[in-house]
Amino acid sequence: WSICATSFKDSVLIKRSIPLASLGIISTFVAFLLTMRSNMGLARLDEGRKAWNKVVLQTREMASLISNFIYPNNKQLALMLGRHVACFGWLLKSQLRFVPDEDVADIVNTMLPNEADAAFVLSQRQKPVAVVTKIRQAIHYLGKKGKLTTAEEIALDHTAHSLSEVVTTTGRIRASPIPTLYTSHTTRLLTFYLFSLPPALHWSGLDRVVTIMVTWAVGFAMLGLDELSHLCEQPFRMMPMYQISKRSMMAVADTFICRPPPLLGEDVDEEIENLTQEKLTVYWKKNEVEVVTDDSME
Repeated sequence: WSICATSFKDSVLIKRSIPLASLGIISTFVAFLLTMRSNMGLARLDEGRKAWNKVVLQTREMASLISNFIYPNNKQLALMLGRHVACFGWLLKSQLRFVPDEDVADIVNTMLPNEADAAFVLSQRQKPVAVVTKIRQAIHYLGKKGKLTTAEEIALDHTAHSLSEVVTTTGRIRASPIPTLYTSHTTRLLTFYLFSLPPALHWSGLDRVVTIMVTWAVGFAMLGLDELSHLCEQPFRMMPMYQISKRSMMAVADTFICRPPPLLGEDVDEEIENLTQEKLTVYWKKNEVEVVTDDSME
């Protein structure tokens, strides 16, 4: 367009010049709208990153609480809850990126060998919330049996609430983008400005080559800024959620594998303490136990 605009002026020999002051006023509004849109996009990206940081933090905290409060009293239930917590990041990632159901089923069936647990999670519309529901069911069961103190129940429920809050925050970011009217108005004004810039520069006396170079530089800067704001508007498309989900799963596994040594004077049942995961997880089918090892979920 810059070449066509400058060629038209040279071919028809237009003598009249166009003042740049009026176009400068428009450029002020364009720059303001682009800056506001970029700030909103970066704010959404920052909020999304903070929410996913909480995924790693809260899953690790939940696994640590389960490992210390539930595992000493009921190892089978603690391992089952640990597997649910390890699934949380993958389930949240699949919900935000619209992963096909068959891929989600592969993850859930691998992490949750119990068919009833896997079916419950897969049947839910919000699968990360199903993990929180399962955790609260276990908290209620253990509290009713007197296996947890009031302080332990509060700590577990507070962390479960934090996981539920992460689901709500990420869902709000995905479901409430920047208003379409604001985006379309910015695009129209930017198009008008870039359309008027080459003839205004050249007809005001600027050399043809310089006009083309200046228009190219301004267009590259403004269109690039507009494209960046579009990318930041949906932060979960550009965030490394696979790596974050993997970190969350590894953090959960570490809390059960890297257990601290017993305290001085603490009673430890060596026979139960040395049981393998196969023997602790009684809800696996017999034919599945034969092929499962302690490193199968690495």
